[in-house]
Amino acid sequence: MKISNTLNATLLGLAIAAPAAAAEYNANHFFAERHSMVRGPYVDFAKRVADRTNGEVTFRVFSAGSLLPPASSLQGVRDGVAQVSYHAGTYTPAELPIANLIGNMAFYNTDPMVMAFASTEFGLTNPAALAEWADNGVVFGGGYSTSQYFMMCNTDVETLADVKGKRMRMAGGAWSRFAEFVGAVPVSIPSSEMYTGLDTGSLDCAVAAADALDSFSLKDVVTSMNTLAIGNYYAGFEWGYNAGFWQGLTAEQRRVLFDEMAYELAQHRVAFDADVATAVASAKDAGMTVLDPDAALQQALADFVVADETALIENATSRGVENPDQVLTAFKGIIDRWEALLKDVDRTDTEALAALARSEIYDRLDADTYGVN
Repeated sequence: MKISNTLNATLLGLAIAAPAAAAEYNANHFFAERHSMVRGPYVDFAKRVADRTNGEVTFRVFSAGSLLPPASSLQGVRDGVAQVSYHAGTYTPAELPIANLIGNMAFYNTDPMVMAFASTEFGLTNPAALAEWADNGVVFGGGYSTSQYFMMCNTDVETLADVKGKRMRMAGGAWSRFAEFVGAVPVSIPSSEMYTGLDTGSLDCAVAAADALDSFSLKDVVTSMNTLAIGNYYAGFEWGYNAGFWQGLTAEQRRVLFDEMAYELAQHRVAFDADVATAVASAKDAGMTVLDPDAALQQALADFVVADETALIENATSRGVENPDQVLTAFKGIIDRWEALLKDVDRTDTEALAALARSEIYDRLDADTYGVN
């Protein structure tokens, strides 16, 4: 999508100017405000940042694609239409080959808490990732992870045999390859179109986090859910900042953002899982059946995880990523580190999780130089 010259002229100047008292900056997300990825990480975040900076950094939150549609969020934050934005990396594989490389490794570890913290550390510290953000005019602020993806269907899908031929909404990349691996038909559509697809019969299943039963009203058109954990989504960033905006902040203001992103990284994971539990319970009350995968379907997923790493490396190489195997090895090391760090932490304690995010990630960043030099 091309942004109009008038809009660019109005907003670009705001983006590159140093923040000043009483200025208001644009924060963009394409999910609805009621979604856990917006409620805390954007709405609550904006309030907390404004309070801690005495109003010097005030964000106006645009949700539900009201400022930028999903495919344009990377360009929009780069060009200053938004000063901070969420971006789903699948929409821009050519611009973000490294982000998509690690994002497509969604089956290596499906623990969403681990993946949220690991993707954040990787995006903030890995030299190849940092160079990629800089090439796109973005300062990476922090990652995220959805809860585990499940098959939510308008017919019973329990076994490997049941999956074959089913038209499944997938998030692209590894998910689409998995669908083909098990004989299903991948359909790449935005999450906003899942309801219509299931309702009209153009989809048999939507593969997404189960909070979609409520947040996208899928419980009205879904009759069964299979609990096979088909990865979780964390490609791109939860917070990506316009470079000129970020560089115009003071070190103290950047430190506030670090602190509040650490808090909301934790808060979002707690809230997302709580939303999933509520949505599944409500859908079961409405008659949805919850099915466990048969052994053949579980084995097919395990076989795919091993086989797909070759495809990940080949795809990354074709997009110009140097030494993609080394990138994956580095990311696996971070994932394993966070699996150990989170082993004995209360997954419902936002403050404890936020303290861990600060001590292990954000406090190690130099607010004077990160995203500036």
